[in-house]
Amino acid sequence: MQKLREHIEERWSSQMPFVAYHLPNATDVRCFFPKDSELHYLQRYDEAGFIFSSFEPSSQPIVFPEVTSKVLKFKLIDYEVESKSKFRIKENLNEKEGYLKLLTDAIDTIKADELIKIVVSRKISAEYDLQNPAQLLLELIQFYPEAFTYVWFHPDVGLWAGASPEFLAKTYRTQFKTMALAGTKRAGEDRDWTEKELDEQQIVTDEIVNGLKKHSKTLEVSERKTDKAGGLLHLRTDITATLESAKLGDILKELHPTPAVCGLPKEKAYKYLQANENYDRRFYTGYFGELNMPHHNQRSSRTRNQENQAYKSIVRASNLYVNLRCMNYEDGKINIYVGGGITKDSIPEEEWTETVNKSRTMLKVL
Repeated sequence: MQKLREHIEERWSSQMPFVAYHLPNATDVRCFFPKDSELHYLQRYDEAGFIFSSFEPSSQPIVFPEVTSKVLKFKLIDYEVESKSKFRIKENLNEKEGYLKLLTDAIDTIKADELIKIVVSRKISAEYDLQNPAQLLLELIQFYPEAFTYVWFHPDVGLWAGASPEFLAKTYRTQFKTMALAGTKRAGEDRDWTEKELDEQQIVTDEIVNGLKKHSKTLEVSERKTDKAGGLLHLRTDITATLESAKLGDILKELHPTPAVCGLPKEKAYKYLQANENYDRRFYTGYFGELNMPHHNQRSSRTRNQENQAYKSIVRASNLYVNLRCMNYEDGKINIYVGGGITKDSIPEEEWTETVNKSRTMLKVL
């Protein structure tokens, strides 16, 4: 792991862009080290690289292109991290009051039959001196091995880091996978899922399925299950499609932002957030990850195919995740982003508590 630390420290100290990340339950850490500090934007979805896209639906994702980056892998071996965070952010009563007012207004808007769901969020800020992004990444991996954990930096944008439990898109040839994730309770909490949480998750599932139907030959929807992400539990449904074409960009435009991060109907919910949320989410609830990166596919091991065993086919695959449980750092300040889905049955004080629980994901590693 020392080589990984050295590479990240060198990029950080020289203010050169990089991303280092760990796919769920992987045995290695992968990195992109671009050869220049120019800010590149994705032009076509058949390009290859690591992309970082904002919440704003019309924005172009930033890309670290494969062809102009040094792409490395480091074996994940034993390492030590701090067992307990010493960092705390004191609750700001004015911020709480303002957020509760926003939640109440959102509920009133939904009850007026204008919307079904609105995903309201907030930003928690504090002074902070981030000196070691490599250590931050290793702590994220240690605490959240089942999530997509990352540290991403560009001098023109700042540093972002997170541990996302939710993938937006996984592609392999014509196969496309996504998930509907909604509802939150703490692990160990002795209660059943509420009707509000079950309804919210079903809304997300239905919207994603409807969006995929027009692009798919076949569509499979799994049974709903409870999924653990760190110290939190969520409701999850997996959705698999066989695509009519490989137009990933069109499908992402159809899905992003999903009802899990925006609301429903999507256009009305987005306009409500733009008018009322009163801050710029930037890359929070956007998406990020590997785009069209090479995946080595071993041919059949059956005896009659022994003559082919010296060959592997290379297939381009994508792993894109929703940027949840994240934070950014710039100018001596840390910003942690949290939110939750609001429906007509939401209770503002409980929704506030949910965001406090979600903030612990990042507070734990600071």
